[in-house]
Order: sequence, then structure tokens, then C-alpha cells
Amino acid sequence: MLRMPISKMTRYKNLRRGMASVMEKIALSRQRRFHVLAVLIGLLSGLSAVAFHQSIHWAEHNGIHRVAQLPGWIGVAGLILLPAIGGLVVGFLLKHWAPEAAGSGIPQTKAAYFLKFGRIRFRTALSKFILGTISIGSGASLGREGPTVQISAAIASWVGRWFGLTSRQIMSLIPLGCAGGIAAAFNTPLAAIVFAIEEIMGDLKRSAFAGIVVVAVIAAVIEQSLLGSSAMFTVPQHPEVLSLWTLLWAGGLGIVTGFLSHFFVESLLVLRERMKSIRGSYTWMLPGLGGLGTGCIGAFVYLSVGKIGIFGIGYADLSDALFGNLGVSILLLLFVGKFLATTLSYSTGGCGGIFAPTLFMGAMLGGVLGSLAEMVSGSEGQMASVLALVGMGAMFAGVIRAPVTSILIIFELTRSYSLILPIMLANLTAYVIAGKLRQVPIYEALLLQDGVNLRKFPILRPSMGWQNLPISSIMTSDVRVLRTNQPLWQAYDQIKNDSHTIYPVVDANEKYAGLVHRKGVTVVSRKEPDRLVSEIFVTTKFPKVFPDMKIKDVAGQFVKTDWMTLPVISRLDSDRILGVVTLHDITRQQFLQETRGDEAR
Repeated sequence: MLRMPISKMTRYKNLRRGMASVMEKIALSRQRRFHVLAVLIGLLSGLSAVAFHQSIHWAEHNGIHRVAQLPGWIGVAGLILLPAIGGLVVGFLLKHWAPEAAGSGIPQTKAAYFLKFGRIRFRTALSKFILGTISIGSGASLGREGPTVQISAAIASWVGRWFGLTSRQIMSLIPLGCAGGIAAAFNTPLAAIVFAIEEIMGDLKRSAFAGIVVVAVIAAVIEQSLLGSSAMFTVPQHPEVLSLWTLLWAGGLGIVTGFLSHFFVESLLVLRERMKSIRGSYTWMLPGLGGLGTGCIGAFVYLSVGKIGIFGIGYADLSDALFGNLGVSILLLLFVGKFLATTLSYSTGGCGGIFAPTLFMGAMLGGVLGSLAEMVSGSEGQMASVLALVGMGAMFAGVIRAPVTSILIIFELTRSYSLILPIMLANLTAYVIAGKLRQVPIYEALLLQDGVNLRKFPILRPSMGWQNLPISSIMTSDVRVLRTNQPLWQAYDQIKNDSHTIYPVVDANEKYAGLVHRKGVTVVSRKEPDRLVSEIFVTTKFPKVFPDMKIKDVAGQFVKTDWMTLPVISRLDSDRILGVVTLHDITRQQFLQETRGDEAR
């Protein structure tokens, strides 16, 4: 009797079932099993974070730093071209290999937590690791912390699936991975715990708190064991007793930072929206364009003041600012340069976060005001150093909108606890001003640009009803897009490993053209592989859905068609496809709201 060969996928599924059965046989309560997985996630997130940071450090050292040492105009040309080349490589890979690796990773992690029951593919961690290293290592003005959060969250999701956890249980592991990522990224376990609660979950769930603590501590211990236990930044000793003069300048810094953080967020969002509206076959080159702009800005700053902090993370120049070693003109030039370069790098689709650039800009801005304070007082002191440290937290609070995290992260980054009052004053001032100027925080605003709305997603009051949520909060936005001029054999190769059943179709100018069913591509491609997608896709048999429509109204639209999937189209640009929504998405939302309601009661 012949035996059919076992496919790799079957072996993979059998191995996962085996791991799940092992967990079932272990005589542990649900809570203790959760803690065991928390320990495993802490170990894996800590190790992956250290590997990611070392990879970026190696890339920066052998890339942008070596180029800067080249003599004359050869070095200058290298500084301009290297970020552009890195951006082109990243853009090509994002377009053709890993579109989920774009951006900082924190908005995508929040969307996965709220909308997909915490399901993040392990491939996301791998692609984020590789593309983040290329992007930041080649000089893009971005940070490593956001990508580290997404990598760790993807690992947590992968662990949950491997051990056969339910969707709700996998969802509960995502904040653990995020805490591990922040703890290992900054060596700040306390700030990591608060960040997971304040930014990712949005509230404190008692059942998750212990796991978050365990993961944050383990990840930080691993980071300290492998990279050292010293603080990320060394700062001079500051006076234990602070004067009213210092508090007044800290308050003024908070006001200035509040307005400038708002301006930074607005600039980034406006430019990103412009970039997203560009159509054509060469949009993958946009990160290269952002890299070229970053290279020009960074080269100009380097020629002017001999500093390369515009490129990459820039923590060396940040440390100089914390010691008060930079003059006003250098501080101001580094602030403006980092502002422009980060806006370009992120808005054009670079792979990296905004944590590090935000801290950098805050330190430079604080250093400028501190130097001015010394000029006004007529005496040289530590005001430039003090306000540089205070400015880091204030800028973080204004941009990221996590005020408690911003305070704790500065304490743990610098191990300087003598400046608690000015830090709290500046941070809260910047946070309040930025919140008044823009109600939607940056990560949620980025998701809104991508057609995802999280602002009303937590448990709703019965009087509101989940049916009143916008359809953008439950739609599928990461679906693969096919093209009208594609041969069916190529389209089938593109979708054969996906789980979706309906795919949007765009024309040669990236304009939305219709939908095609997976079954149609599969069946026809076997008989006539050279036929084009344009010959089998559907254009008129279904109504269009806009992202701001209520779920109950979209449910009514399904009555008008036999299709189980509808396209979600931008209301501002009818040629732009934002994603698709299915009847399954609606029933899943109903289940989630009912489950959360039961837990709340």
C-alpha cells in the first residue's frame, strides 16, 4: 500500500497540535499556564530585541559611520546616496515581499490587538527585523524601539498559536510582547509595564498585569546581561535642590514643546497622506526619495557642524546634548535637521519608529532653551544639560501622548531622579497642549489614514450599540491586491498561501477596478494560465462601502448583493481601495463585543 507524502504544512500543523497537547497534559491551572508562557515570551522578546539592536549597531557602524570618514566630497556623496540606496532596497522589499513591515510597527500592533484577536504572523517579526536593520542602518532618520515592539508582539502571537491558545488568549499575550519589546529596547522595565497598559491596552486588566511585569523584567534582565546594566544615556550629576528659576524654564519648555510636537505630528501626517495619494508602478521608490532627502539634510548638517546625528538613531549627539557640550547653533541645526529628516523618512514609507527621533528632538530643543536661560542669567551652569533631559520627556509626551510612560522612561533611561518636578511639569504641560491642538494621538491618526478606526472600539455602552461603530474599525485592510494586467498563473502564485477569498483588483495606474474571487483565479489559472485577471474580475455586481459608514448600514448593503465581501473605498478618492469587509467581520465584531460585555459584568 502506497503512502502519500506528508507536506511541510501538514508536518507544521501536526507539530503545533503536539505542542498544544503537551500544554494540556501539564497539570497547570489556566493562570499558571499563562505565567509559563509569559516567561517564554520574556526570554524570546529579550533575545530578539538584543539581536535587533546589535544588528542595527553593526549596520550603522559599517555603513553611515564608515562613509562619513571617507575624505572630501567622496564622503559627502556617500552620505547623500547611502540612505537613498537603503530606501530603494526597503521600498522594493516592502512592495514585493513584506508590506506589513512598513512604518514603526506600533500602530499595526494596536490594530492586530483590537481587530484581529492579536494574530500577527511570525513572518512579520522576520521582515521587520531585516528591513528595520537595512532602513535604520543605511541612515534613515528613524528609531529601533517601535519595530522592536512589533517584533516582540509577533513573537508573543506566534507562541500563543504554537501552544494552541484560543483567539482571546492569544490576544491577551500581545501586551506582554509589547512590554518585553520596550523593556529590552530602552532597558526600562517600569516604563515598559506602563506603556503596555497606557498605549496598547488602553486600560488595566488585572489578569494581564502580572504577565506584563514578568515579561518586562525578564526582557530587561536579558538586555542587561548581554549589553550591560548601565543606563542608556550617561548624564552629569544635577543639583538635588532645584530653584524656582529652573521650574519656570521647565514650564516654558513644556509650552514650546507642546506646540512644536503638534507641528511635527501634523507635518508627518500631511506629508504621509500626500505620499499615499501617489499612484503608479514606481511608488515603491518613495522610501528612496525620502532617503535622498534625508541624505541631503544630513550631509548639510555634517558639513556645517561635523555631526551625523541626523542619520539613524543619533544617540551619540543626544548624549553630547545631555552633557551640555553643544552650542546653541549646533543644537538648533540638529533639531531642525532631525525634524525634517524624520518627517521625510517616515512619511515616504521607511521602516522604523519615531521614539528615538522624538527623544533626540526634545533634547536639542531643551538644550537650546537651557543655553538661552544661561545667557539671560549671565552665568554658565547646568541649565542646558538639565533642560535637554527635561525636553526629551516633554517631546515624548507631546508626540506619543503617553504621559506616565514619558516620565518613567526618562528616569530609567538616565537613572537621574533629581529632576522629577521639572520633568513632570514639562511633560504634563506638553501633553495637555498637544491634546488640545489635536485630539487624535499620532498612532491612531496613522491608522485612520490607513482606513482603520480604533477610537470607539473598546466596550460600548448598551445605549450606543456596536452596530454604530464605523466599518473601518472591523474591515480587513491588509488584503493582497491583484492587477488587471496580471496573468492568472502569476496571480495564483501570489495568493496561493493566503487565507482570503476575495481580492481587490487595480489597474495599471493603481486605480481600483473591482473584485475577483479566489476560486475563479484558482480554477481558470489551471486551464488557461495566460489569461489576464481583467478577463474574470467583477466590477458592477456589488455596492461600494465607505470607511465612515456604520456597521448596521453596511449590513444592509449585503442584502443588496449575493457576495459575502464588499470593497471599502475612500470617500475622498473613489479610485483608492482601502480594504474589504466581510459578513464574517461583522459577526466577529458582534462576538467580541458580547464577550467583552460579559467580562465587564
